[in-house]
Amino acid sequence: MGTFLTLDVGTTAVKAALFDAELNMLGLVIREYSLLTPRQDEVELPAFVYWDNIVAGVNELLKKTNADAKNVLSITCTTQGETFIPVDKDGNALYNAIVWLDARAKEETAILETQYSKEAFYQKTGIPEISPYCPIAKLMWVKSHLPEVYAATHKFLLLEDYLIYRLTGSMLTNPALMCTTGYFDINTDELWHEILEQNGLDASKIPDVRACGTSVGPLLECSAKELGLTASTIVTTGAMDQVAAAIGAGNIGPGFITETTGTCLAVGASTRTPRLESWTPVPVYTHGLPGLYLKIVIMQTAGMALKWFRNEFCLDLLNEGGNTYDRMGELAASVPPLSRGLYLFPHFTGLYADPDARGVFFGIGLDTGRDCFIRATMESIGYMLRESVELLGEECVAIHSSGGGAKSEIWSSIKADICDAPVHVMAQEEAALLGAAILGGLATGQFESLEEGAKHIALGKTFTPGEFAPLYKEGYKKYLRLYEQFAPLFH
Repeated sequence: MGTFLTLDVGTTAVKAALFDAELNMLGLVIREYSLLTPRQDEVELPAFVYWDNIVAGVNELLKKTNADAKNVLSITCTTQGETFIPVDKDGNALYNAIVWLDARAKEETAILETQYSKEAFYQKTGIPEISPYCPIAKLMWVKSHLPEVYAATHKFLLLEDYLIYRLTGSMLTNPALMCTTGYFDINTDELWHEILEQNGLDASKIPDVRACGTSVGPLLECSAKELGLTASTIVTTGAMDQVAAAIGAGNIGPGFITETTGTCLAVGASTRTPRLESWTPVPVYTHGLPGLYLKIVIMQTAGMALKWFRNEFCLDLLNEGGNTYDRMGELAASVPPLSRGLYLFPHFTGLYADPDARGVFFGIGLDTGRDCFIRATMESIGYMLRESVELLGEECVAIHSSGGGAKSEIWSSIKADICDAPVHVMAQEEAALLGAAILGGLATGQFESLEEGAKHIALGKTFTPGEFAPLYKEGYKKYLRLYEQFAPLFH
């Protein structure tokens, strides 16, 4: 039977996975790399680093799974958004990839802010704020500071676009990747020509847009040889990682919320009515289906906070061996709800509306132990999840949970109580890779629709709100008051 090969190319690692026709994961390989920070605010990576790690990862995956290369039906990529690479007509990278974290384009951002209010920018792009992270500002920076690179550039390829070129020789993009560039109109799924023209940017340097989950073409012979595959494998368009993760969690219609507790917390809801006429701090992305949008809230500190506490205050647990997070979960479960009055304001690296905000533990008493700090950290992310759900403003029948945090039963139980909604843990933790596999199956005709592919998505354990939900309702009210009390001190 045929298999689907998927690649999740993230900020510091590439994941390669193989799925069977029923979307069971047959194997996973992860290869890490380090970013370059040549100057303040600059974050780059040579384009070949992505490709070399993909080649090594795919070869290792095929060996690990004993897969028959002739049975690999498709390759589908999902990548970080915003990262882009300028290439010439032959696809040669003219400059390092400018990574999404790069914030060099501050002057260009200021220019854009004089041209468009945040409300006008939001109505076109679904992006709440013009920032140096937006590719529109970075393109302006390249044109101004690297005019020879800009002039020689044939196409500015986003990371997935670049990988598709390396695989097929075609330069194209997709709407669920373009939606965070700042030069894409998500109302029409077309380039926003006005903002490009106003800033002297050549629209012909942007690749053509093709729908998510469509066939691009067969693998190039040379790329097939490097990857250990055959030229019969079809390369397909994918989607940005957050969109692919939503698809992999079954979030392709209204009614429930998906959340991923990894380093950050990402909470999303599908909608057919983006309501861009009224500004909100919630980004709106183009989804993997025409006429569908993904509203998403990203909080910078989630699993990062628990990892920080582990590394700083649980070295003895680390030295014991075994799974340290499981042991921390046991300690958290030994403490009553509300952690004996201890709260954590968990925004260690700033809040979406206040980058100067920092984390605060509040309510320490003589009965506060390490176990209380662990539970309070978990509860704070639960409160953050509920706050994010309310910011989305969409109906929440249930929450589908993935990411490393979903492995903790006590944490999932806390989330269910705080949000007063069932939390369904996904059987497949790697939701973005699974979503890419569904798009691959759609493009190759194995699935007639995303809905058909989503039928193969399996749920793990379900956690329902229990007797502690009323307690957490009061705890949430107190959590919301923390910021207004601490805000003056942050400044």
